[in-house]
Amino acid sequence: MYIDSFEFAFDLTRTVLLIVLPIALLQFGLMIAAIVSLVRKPPVPDSDKILWLLLIILLGLIGPILYFVIGSNQLDEKAARLADEKECEGREQ
Repeated sequence: MYIDSFEFAFDLTRTVLLIVLPIALLQFGLMIAAIVSLVRKPPVPDSDKILWLLLIILLGLIGPILYFVIGSNQLDEKAARLADEKECEGREQ
């Protein structure tokens, strides 16, 4: 009886690890990639980057995916707009 329950627990643990471990590694890898991408983005207001950093960390697997689908392009557009504004200000003076 004890050996049967031990074997069942071992099989269950192994099965759970085979499912959970790849998902956890995927989540960790996406999180690191999103944070590195966020840090390398051109300068934008810090509040935008801080908000995206919090979303990446707090939303688990969904946070990095949202960042790559929405946030990355949004930050690029905002950085380009800020650069254009600075260039226009430089011409006016």
